[in-house]
Amino acid sequence: MAEYELIIERKQPPCGSKPSKLYDFQTVTTDDPEGYVRAHEADTAGLQVEKKANGETEITLGEGFNEIRYIFSPQ
Repeated sequence: MAEYELIIERKQPPCGSKPSKLYDFQTVTTDDPEGYVRAHEADTAGLQVEKKANGETEITLGEGFNEIRYIFSPQ
């Protein structure tokens, strides 16, 4: 299994003094980043996967203020 640094970026409406994005940082072990996201999110309709040249896998779902982005960086 591969180990990744995972950044989860969640957008939210910027009302009051709340930031427009919330970040969660984790270290996870998985061989399937897409499967990991599908196991941790209730609604995965419209899920988009982008594999970058630097080895990162970016998975986005939702839209607008409901957008969630998972960024898997190999360790």
